[in-house]
Amino acid sequence: MGWNAAGLLVEGEVGSDVLAALPGAPQASGEKGSGDEVFSNSFPADYAVATVGGWTVLADPWISALYDETLSPRLAEGRRVLTFIANSVTSTYGMGWYVDGAVVRDVLVVEGETVAEEGVPLPEEDGIGLYEEDDVFALISRLTGVDFGTIVDAEYRFLSNTTAE
Repeated sequence: MGWNAAGLLVEGEVGSDVLAALPGAPQASGEKGSGDEVFSNSFPADYAVATVGGWTVLADPWISALYDETLSPRLAEGRRVLTFIANSVTSTYGMGWYVDGAVVRDVLVVEGETVAEEGVPLPEEDGIGLYEEDDVFALISRLTGVDFGTIVDAEYRFLSNTTAE
């Protein structure tokens, strides 16, 4: 299956005040769905959020939050944050690992070429090249202890923007 999976895993729970500070100031729409819907090309909302294995999963299909370079370090203050993108249609794969407000590692691979890289490779990257979605999913599991199947099976609350970006 080809995935359009992009988002963040934030250690611990994230409150509604933090979610409202995302680009577009999203609020809960009252709708819910599974990761199959959230990580598809036809997802109807701006974001979706679930809690899985001690991590808050923030699905960001339009990569609005991922483009905000200040968001991940801010969310990582006092905890860890993993950003991820796995889009098989565009052959775009990447991850960012933030610890206590600082980027430790950030990699983006497009069509097999590394287009951005910061930090030294993590031990968890051993044997993984970020050339396909399974590489991203393996890193998610290695870094957070949560496998992508569990992320997909979670129930998500949909969030819709209340302001223009």
